[in-house]
Amino acid sequence: MSAMIVLAMAHGAGALPAWPAGLAAWLAGALLWPRLDRRQRRFAFALSGLGVLALLAALWQGLVPQWSRLLTQNTALLGMLAAVSFLQLVGLGDAAEELPRGPRARWLTLGGVHLFGAVINMSAVFIMAERMAAGGRLSHAQAALLARGFLAAALWSPFFAAMAVALTYAPGARLGEVVAGGLPLALGVLWLAGRMPGRGPAEGVAAPDFIGFPMQAGALWLPLVLSVAVIAGHAWLPGWTSLGIISAAALTLALVAAFLGSGVRDGLERVVRHAEHRLPAMSGELLLFLSAGVFATGLQALLADGSGWQPFERFGPLQAALLLAVMMALAALGIHTVITIVMASAWLAPLAPDPLLLALVFLQAWAIGLAANPMAGVHLSLQGRFGLAALELARGNLRYCLAAYGLSVLWLFLLGAWRGLW
Repeated sequence: MSAMIVLAMAHGAGALPAWPAGLAAWLAGALLWPRLDRRQRRFAFALSGLGVLALLAALWQGLVPQWSRLLTQNTALLGMLAAVSFLQLVGLGDAAEELPRGPRARWLTLGGVHLFGAVINMSAVFIMAERMAAGGRLSHAQAALLARGFLAAALWSPFFAAMAVALTYAPGARLGEVVAGGLPLALGVLWLAGRMPGRGPAEGVAAPDFIGFPMQAGALWLPLVLSVAVIAGHAWLPGWTSLGIISAAALTLALVAAFLGSGVRDGLERVVRHAEHRLPAMSGELLLFLSAGVFATGLQALLADGSGWQPFERFGPLQAALLLAVMMALAALGIHTVITIVMASAWLAPLAPDPLLLALVFLQAWAIGLAANPMAGVHLSLQGRFGLAALELARGNLRYCLAAYGLSVLWLFLLGAWRGLW
C-alpha cells in the first residue's frame, strides 16, 4: 500500500502511467483479503461478480472492453485515501480541557467535526466522540451531530473520499469549481444539522444538556495550511492532477508534523507504525474501491455504444434532482453511494452531462444519502464502539435528510440557471 501511494503520486505528477499503482493496489488487496469479515467479502464478491458478468455480456455483444481500466479505474482515488490517512499523525486539542455544554458547544462541535473531518476523515469523528462520551456512553444527539457534520464535508473537501469519487466518475469536473459549488451548500446543510438535533428512543435533546468537544482556535492551522497547499499546488504544478496534488500535500504535511512534533527518530517510528498498522486496516476501503473498479469497467464496456435505454433525453437541474432522490432512496435501503455513483456515471455518459452538475449530485448523494444509510461506515463504527444501533441512527436522520434534500434541489436549480442548463 505504501508503494501504491508513491506510484499513484508519480502518476499524478505525470511521471508514470497509472497501471503500476493499480498493480500494487491489487497485490495489497490479495494480501489483505483474509482480514475482511464475512460481510465485506460477500460485498466485494457481489460487486466484482456483477462487473465480470457485464464484461462477459459486452464481449458477447461484440464490444471491446478497455481492460486496462481494471488496473487504473480507482488508482488515484485509493492513493489519495491512503496518503490522507497519514494526517491522523496530527493530534486534535488538549485532552485535559473541560468539556463545554449548551448551544454554543453544539455549534462549535458541529463546526469542528466538519473542518477536521474534511481533512483527517472519519478519524475526527472517533477522536471527538471518545472525548465527548460521558462514562463511555455517547448520546444519540451527540452521535447525530458528529455524523452529519462529518458527512457534510463531502460537499466540498478535497481530502474526502467523495471528492475523489466525484472527480473520477464525472469526467471533466474541475476541483476548484466543484469545491466552490459545494461549499455554500455545505454551510446550509450544517445550519440544518445544528437546528435539527438527533433524537434517540426516549432521549431528551434539550440544547443546554448537550456536551460538546473543547475546540481550540489554535488547532485550525491544519485545515488552513492544507487548503493553502492545495491551492498553491494547482497554481505552481499545472502538470499534476488534482488527486496527485492532494495526496502530496497531505502526506508532506503529515510527515513534517510528525518530525517536528516528535523529533526525527520518534517521528519516523510513528510514520512506520502507521504504515504497518493503519494502512492494512484500510483493507475494507481498498477492496471496496477495487471491486467497484471492476463493476465500473464492466458497466462502461456494456454501455459504451450508447444503445441501452436512457432515463433522460438531457441532464439538467430537474433530472439532477430526480437522480439525487433515487440515489438517496437507495442509500436509505442500505446501498452504498459508491455503487449508485458508478451506475449513474455509466448510464448518463452518452448524454455528456454537465460535469459540475453531475459531480455535485454525486457529492450531495454522499453527504446527505449516507446520513440515512444504516450501513454507512460512520454509523456502523459508532454502533461498534458505543453500542448505538446503526438503524436507529439512520432513522433519526430522515427528517434532516429530507430538509437537506430540499435545500440541495434549490441549489441545483440555481446552479443550473447560472450555467444555462434549463
